[in-house]
Amino acid sequence: MHLKQLQITDFRNLKTVDIEPTAGINLITGKNASGKTSLLETIYYLSHVRSFRSLQVADLINRDASYLQLVAKIQQDQGEIPVGIRRSKTRMQIRSNQQAVKRVADLAATFPVLAIHPDSYRLITGSPAERRQYLDWGVFHVEHGFFDTWQRYRLALAQRNAALRQKQAQKFCVLWDREINNAAEQIDALRDRYFDKLKPCFDRLVTSFFADQDLVITYRRGWSQDKTLAELLVQHLEKDRKQGFTYYGPHRAEVHIRVQGQSAQTGISRGQQKLLVALLRLAQAQQFSAMKQQSCILLYDDLAAELDKKNRALILAELARMQVQLFVTAIEADQINISSWAQKKMFHVEQGRLKDLI
Repeated sequence: MHLKQLQITDFRNLKTVDIEPTAGINLITGKNASGKTSLLETIYYLSHVRSFRSLQVADLINRDASYLQLVAKIQQDQGEIPVGIRRSKTRMQIRSNQQAVKRVADLAATFPVLAIHPDSYRLITGSPAERRQYLDWGVFHVEHGFFDTWQRYRLALAQRNAALRQKQAQKFCVLWDREINNAAEQIDALRDRYFDKLKPCFDRLVTSFFADQDLVITYRRGWSQDKTLAELLVQHLEKDRKQGFTYYGPHRAEVHIRVQGQSAQTGISRGQQKLLVALLRLAQAQQFSAMKQQSCILLYDDLAAELDKKNRALILAELARMQVQLFVTAIEADQINISSWAQKKMFHVEQGRLKDLI
């Protein structure tokens, strides 16, 4: 699977851009604020229907326009699929394969995209929710039934939390306990199975990049291993009623990373955190390819600035061996060695305009 063509209209400073990338590596060069990151952002937006830089739609629409539009052709094994998004401040239209798309999850399943960018270190330093999202991206794409089960869980949890906040009688607060427990057990089983398959990919990368350090990654499900969630919901009902929310469950799951016995959140440098995030994403992309027997798309913004020369060469060598369509940005072309790729293209962005170089 790869992005075959993308037409961009009024996304940030990209007024009108038409790009036909290769299925291998696509290097986008240009000065800061030229539109390089915005180009990657459009590809990410086509999959996630949100930006990795801003939560505000108004920030994404060119200031001289009333809406943004992205039109793409995605090449899959079964053929070419057209995808389009038109977004104003008040309305959004999404179409895939000539049909209206009602769920973002359906679009994400069609067009899997991962991104590494300057703020990605928050995967390490941010809240547990950041790491749950990381884990669940992979589970969603490789484990059938995860999304529907997660939706069931969220609905049941919301109902229970509403009863807790309203201080309703116990008999009403426990009405959703069975559904919560059943969905939670399924979610944990799917997450655990995915994590067990992801970990060897990650550990192999760690051996190359953190060879002299003891680095351990673990998954914790969000409640005790020696008790069922159903038991904990009953035992902690009064505490939950006082707090107004359900404490235990997969919504509190966590991925822990420790380096030399210390949390990666505080025990390593910012540069090491950025390298660690890159390894987490690369492991995820490798696992996706292995499980789905197809490639995903990987975006790497400002790779040269994020890594020192040694690690940059190691990361590029690893990327060249992977089955991904890659988009990389850099200020100068000589910062990124693309000679290892059989399929390669270079583009230059200047003041929101794109030019093919090779």
